[in-house]
Amino acid sequence: MANIQKRITKDGKTTYRIRVYAGEAQGGKKILKSMTYCPADGMTARQIEKAVQKAAMEFERQVQQGGLVADSMTVDELLEKWFKEYAEPQLKPHTVSDYRKLVPRISAALGHIKLNKLRPGHIMQFYAQLQKSGIRLDGKYKANPAFIALYPKGKRKALVQAAGIAESTATRIWAGERTNLQTAQKLAQAAGVPFSKAFTNVSKDEKLSGNSARHYHRLLSSVFNTAVRWQLMQENPCARVDSPKVETPDVQYLDESGIAKLLAALPDAPTQYSVIVQLALFTGCRRGELCGLRWPDIDLSAGLLAVNRTLEPVDGKGLLFSTPKTKKSCRVIKLDDNAVQLLRDYRKWQLSERLRIGSKWARKVCILGETVDNDLLFTKWDGQPIDPNSVTSWFPRFLRDHDLQPVRFHSLRHSNAALLIAAHVPVTTVAGRLGHAQVSTTTNIYAGFIRSSDAKAADALGEAFTRILDAEIG
Repeated sequence: MANIQKRITKDGKTTYRIRVYAGEAQGGKKILKSMTYCPADGMTARQIEKAVQKAAMEFERQVQQGGLVADSMTVDELLEKWFKEYAEPQLKPHTVSDYRKLVPRISAALGHIKLNKLRPGHIMQFYAQLQKSGIRLDGKYKANPAFIALYPKGKRKALVQAAGIAESTATRIWAGERTNLQTAQKLAQAAGVPFSKAFTNVSKDEKLSGNSARHYHRLLSSVFNTAVRWQLMQENPCARVDSPKVETPDVQYLDESGIAKLLAALPDAPTQYSVIVQLALFTGCRRGELCGLRWPDIDLSAGLLAVNRTLEPVDGKGLLFSTPKTKKSCRVIKLDDNAVQLLRDYRKWQLSERLRIGSKWARKVCILGETVDNDLLFTKWDGQPIDPNSVTSWFPRFLRDHDLQPVRFHSLRHSNAALLIAAHVPVTTVAGRLGHAQVSTTTNIYAGFIRSSDAKAADALGEAFTRILDAEIG
């Protein structure tokens, strides 16, 4: 409700200050909007009272609708409001976490600008900055040879513990792989070695990809569209700006020969990882979907696998089960005999592991807010949910150790799609098995495969007609 204060100016005139609560800024500070009403000369006391109340009601209405809040609200304040009132209640935790990672750059470039002063030119300038060399905040660092020599194998356990990083991460760093800035700083600090002597930035000249820049455009568009609905802005400035160009996705996959070599090497892999890799090839499931599987999701008699959830690592919250990416990601996939036998054998192995671990095995697990019996397919040694990132980081090392074609774990999903398309499976069926929300997503990602398959089909059709014509002439 508006607060009205009667005031007498130095020249003896009567005015009224009207103040209205307009929300909170960052840090919890209250935002108060005010206006001054000056009665016209000759008005009676009754007329003044009515006029002041009417002015207060109109001013409060404008503030509540947001039209006047935006006069002082900055992009930073809008972002925080958007996360608190829209993103966190409505979006998935890992989506919110990913969006939060984009805020520092947006804040540095646009955060100080008031909404009523924000123009498309500001957005265009920001996108131009994203394309400059050295813009990456997630730079990658490699340990210098001298630093690696200080801690040979068998002498770095104490350092790793002091740095508070995983042993598997340290193993990769000492093997010459790149790591992020935070991890590199922890190791250098724990060793008492100047950072510049311990690590080298190997990505300082790298640019953000068009795909990464497009993420900023999506976030800003969503934020400003919401602001328009909240009547904090008249229009979305992103609507007048071309979004960053997106490169054609580089679809890595294994052909039949590559798949055969991978399958031949898998007996050397840990049992769980071997089964996850094979299921990715057999089903085309995403890594989070595989890590979120429970035995009730699988009907071995009918040869069916249902995708009902996904498991995702979320910064600051650990591993969280969530609903699949889209509604169509909830799907049932038919398994072939090889996949069914694989799962039968794996189930026997898992049961023996549970007996071996005994009381240390986690009997319960929390899934989507409900505590249930632990019937997960893939777990840590003690039955706790497995981190999908561990699968992603293990896979390239396994390929390298066995001199196999270097591809990402997600490439197994692409390989599954390539096999289906090569077998002339209808693209609508491929899209359904992959859980794509739209068939156009499938055709866009696998356009090259489809063209190649169509060319082979045309050649086969041409050969068939040639045989028919030859037979007719003969």
